[in-house]
Amino acid sequence: MPGSSGLSSISNPLFKAGGFLGGYGFNQPFDTDFEGCAYQETYDAILNGEYTATVRGKIPCDIRCWWDVREGSGGNVLNQSAGILKGIEAFRKLEFVITNDIVLSTISKYADIVLPATSQWEKVGGFGSFGSPEVLIYFDQVVDPLYEAKDEMWMNYEIAKRIGLDADELYPLSAKQMHYNELVGTVVMKEDGSGYEPLLTLTAEDIREMGVEGTPQQGRITLREFKEKGCYQVPRSIDDGYTMMTRYLSGGAFRADPEANPAKTESGKLEIYCKSLSDYIKAFGFIEVPPIAKHSPPIEGYEDTYAEWSNKVKGEYPIQMINPHYLRRSHSVFDNVRQLRRAFPQEVWINPIDAKERGIKTGDTVLISSQHGKCLRKAVVTTEYMPGVAGMGEGAWVEMDEENGIDKAGATNTLCGTIPTGQGEEPWNTTIVQIEKWTGESLEADYKWSQRIPVKES
Repeated sequence: MPGSSGLSSISNPLFKAGGFLGGYGFNQPFDTDFEGCAYQETYDAILNGEYTATVRGKIPCDIRCWWDVREGSGGNVLNQSAGILKGIEAFRKLEFVITNDIVLSTISKYADIVLPATSQWEKVGGFGSFGSPEVLIYFDQVVDPLYEAKDEMWMNYEIAKRIGLDADELYPLSAKQMHYNELVGTVVMKEDGSGYEPLLTLTAEDIREMGVEGTPQQGRITLREFKEKGCYQVPRSIDDGYTMMTRYLSGGAFRADPEANPAKTESGKLEIYCKSLSDYIKAFGFIEVPPIAKHSPPIEGYEDTYAEWSNKVKGEYPIQMINPHYLRRSHSVFDNVRQLRRAFPQEVWINPIDAKERGIKTGDTVLISSQHGKCLRKAVVTTEYMPGVAGMGEGAWVEMDEENGIDKAGATNTLCGTIPTGQGEEPWNTTIVQIEKWTGESLEADYKWSQRIPVKES
């Protein structure tokens, strides 16, 4: 487990009850002491002046400013959230949009001010488990910050000073000191599984070189070894002390003795008919689900591709669109790299039966339309997709033609609507579209497009 930076967290006075689940909903819909909307309602809250506050219903709001704080190269919200067209409209209604970035990504293109941020390779360093309980991965500073780039902590510190806050109280530690605290506090489970011990040996020389305050300690490996290898993998074997720790069976105690270990339900048993779960989801304020398991047609799902379901007559948007991750980029990161654009074109994949009905062949420029937006792409006819289904990789940087409202890049979120599902989840893979042969000018390959490079005005 990585150590703590030593920087204390700041409570949010507007959200006292728990927190968001990754921005997609609320921890407890029955809590009433909070202000904040689900991720998918952000644009509607800006445009319509109200949001869903779970059991409290619709609450008025007046949002004037959007400050999107990003770390390094992560979080291209406008591009990676459903409803890009609505998002652009919302951004243009706001009085002020500010973000930090290392490239002119979609959110930065539509922001009023972009603060030039350091990339991960210009920061003091960092590490994380990235979802694995057995591995810790380290990344080191490669180069000093280039040009006018600053890290996010510096930005926050300087802005805090200018709005009358005590910046030294907010940030009493330097970035180097916080990084050291994380390193010295990192622990690894002992081989017998009985507890934890320090992972890293840190010497007085290490502390001097880092320019921080600290006390030497003995750990399992040296700091130099950790940095040189770039990771630490906990050694595993069949008979190690960790094995029993990983053998976890959900509901195991209930299974062994149901009376002594009742389930966390109203009846204390496994409930096939569960009204409490149905009421819980309803309280979020977006959809209702039946208390017994059965098929519920998704919004803009397979059933909605038909105008007449009973007679199987296809409708205006007869094809289901899915948007898989694509080798060209990680979500939207690296989509501006020309070499990757050339190696992995942003194409729409369509079944031969659907292509033949529309007179489409591989290489044709096609128009993909949904009730939320339109985009152009080159088609690839393939049996990898079944009839009635098409696919296009998620994450392309939207390139909107302001004259006709068509995205030329194939950003899948121009086609997805801002429809909160479940407890406010995003609806990416419930999107229905029409695909037709484009009668206009053929689409130029995007690796030939001019790159988004900011030019300083004289």
